[in-house]
Amino acid sequence: LPDGSILFVLSKQAINFYDFANYFKKQGCKNALYLDGFISRAYLPENGWVQLDGNFGVIVGVTAK
Repeated sequence: LPDGSILFVLSKQAINFYDFANYFKKQGCKNALYLDGFISRAYLPENGWVQLDGNFGVIVGVTAK
């Protein structure tokens, strides 16, 4: 985002690329990465998101200089 923060978006319903990209654009994002729903999974039990239907995991790391 313009202020340097990171925005994660998860859709629990089908969404097309136009609407998905337009949402990021409206938030001020200049770049976005799309992780497709079949391979990408989320594990965030405090929000009720536990997807354990694969033998893999996602790692998102943020670093600073």
